[in-house]
Amino acid sequence: MSEIKNVQVRGGFSDRRGIKPLNTKMQLDELDKRTRIGIANLLREWYDDGKFAQYRSNFCERLLKDIYCEFVDDQARYIIRYQNDDFIESYIYLPISENSYDEVLTVVEYVTNYFIQWKKMQYQENYLGYRTDLIDYKDEINELFQREYVGYRFIDGEITPISDDIEVAEIEKSLDIEFQGCKSHIKKALGFLSDRENPDYKNSIKESISAVESICQIIAQNSKATLGETLKKLEEHGVKIHEAMKKSFSSLYGYTSDEGGIRHCEGMFESNVTFEEAKFMLVSCSAFVNYLIAEYGKIDKD
Repeated sequence: MSEIKNVQVRGGFSDRRGIKPLNTKMQLDELDKRTRIGIANLLREWYDDGKFAQYRSNFCERLLKDIYCEFVDDQARYIIRYQNDDFIESYIYLPISENSYDEVLTVVEYVTNYFIQWKKMQYQENYLGYRTDLIDYKDEINELFQREYVGYRFIDGEITPISDDIEVAEIEKSLDIEFQGCKSHIKKALGFLSDRENPDYKNSIKESISAVESICQIIAQNSKATLGETLKKLEEHGVKIHEAMKKSFSSLYGYTSDEGGIRHCEGMFESNVTFEEAKFMLVSCSAFVNYLIAEYGKIDKD
């Protein structure tokens, strides 16, 4: 007799009525079986795309070298070429099913970046003469993470512990600005926050507020002024912001400069910055940078 299969449809009748509810707890330091299966199926779907066929061997070799640090000898190449399903079972399905959540996300991050780069290459060369804008690998991963309550999103090539779509949108927008110095601070803040092995929340906050300081210096035309000084000068250069908003960011600047030592040497004080604080600062500063750039863009600079 065949094994009875469990029915699992998020938002389906059983889940919706609470009869057999599916997980709604945010997954941060673990991934449930349903999520792991969803990831494995999605990556296999990308891999099985007929347009990708001639690149599979290269992809598999890169996995061996970059992810698993294994020798790519004649036996490995034989398995890659002639025992393809065995390779995918061993290096995609099994690790995603059994490895720790951080290793699974490491694989997902690498594979997603690989496919994004492959897509860009195809678009540039137009080698096969087909449309290359049909699959957005980043969006597909983020949609899966959102659906399964995974507390991470794929942003700017990295899987980052930020779970709200509005927050993601603000950060991504700030990473697409023309002001390189400001953009660099946001990228560094994101990097410090998303480092799963050694997150540095203190320096993430420092870089976030430095991004605001950078754009304010550009608007105020004073590269040496502090954020507190430039906030007072914005209106003189055509950017008028509400006094309450100005005070809010002046206070945030004060928070980063207090005895906790976020922007300076800590001295006798120990900084106990949390992930939540660093995330709040990154999102808030990204949103404020985007707002200031939008207002700055309205000014007639002639």
